[in-house]
Amino acid sequence: KATRVESVAPPADDLFPEPGGTKETRARLLELLVARLGAENVLRAAPVADHRPEVANRWVSLDAQAGKPPGAPPAVPPRPAWLLAEPLPLLMRENRPVFHTPLRMMSSPERIEAGWFDGQHVARDYCVAQDEEGACYWIFRERMSSQADPHWFLHGLFG
Repeated sequence: KATRVESVAPPADDLFPEPGGTKETRARLLELLVARLGAENVLRAAPVADHRPEVANRWVSLDAQAGKPPGAPPAVPPRPAWLLAEPLPLLMRENRPVFHTPLRMMSSPERIEAGWFDGQHVARDYCVAQDEEGACYWIFRERMSSQADPHWFLHGLFG
């Protein structure tokens, strides 16, 4: 039996705190980074009006105008958290791309064709693929290949 009962105030207003902190804590972190590293060394990603993943973002200063640039493409399917600097060729086994284990396609192909106007032409079909452990990857098949068998490449990793 309890001999005495007291009400206790909850330790937080929310059951689940906001991931990544609050707007104020993020602003404070950016202030500290600018103070220590200098404003020219603290950058954020900004979209570029280009369908090619390699050039679809650029790094700008924190005080640069936020928002979509004029003529930006419409919303696109999810993109990976990490884009590889150079696409990694994948092995093929039984007509399936392999990265450590065979990959299973999780999405319909997204066709990206651009760059013909600046000499960096790409013609690719991108898919989200999953390995046997559940890790997700952004892979593509080169459409303009002179080879009979399609070549698959790993281009990004989902977090």
